[in-house]
Amino acid sequence: MGMKAQLALHAAVGLLAIGVVSANAGSGDSASYGTGSADRFKGFVNTHGTSAERVAVSHVTDVRRPAPPAGGTGSAEVLTDLTGGPPGGGTRPARLIAAAFADWKHDERGHVTVYGSAGEQLATRAY
Repeated sequence: MGMKAQLALHAAVGLLAIGVVSANAGSGDSASYGTGSADRFKGFVNTHGTSAERVAVSHVTDVRRPAPPAGGTGSAEVLTDLTGGPPGGGTRPARLIAAAFADWKHDERGHVTVYGSAGEQLATRAY
């Protein structure tokens, strides 16, 4: 296959992938739990969580759900404004956020990962 044919094929595959992602944007396979998901999560914790969990979830900025692999369990990403490591002290609040998320999503099986402001992984937990 010539270089022009390969480029055309890669371009077509790229456009197809963009179309699939766009088509799934409103379905349950989207990259987010939907508008206001962080607010709904915070609301749940403010109603049902401990005082330490309430303080921790005040740092949540977004909740995302990448599409699960075929036959795999779901996963979620919770983005925060926490800084990681001992200087920032973000790991303890991140563990509280992960535990609260597991309670919020108790009806599903999966995995939640909490990320800090710089994109570093702070905590992870199965739910």
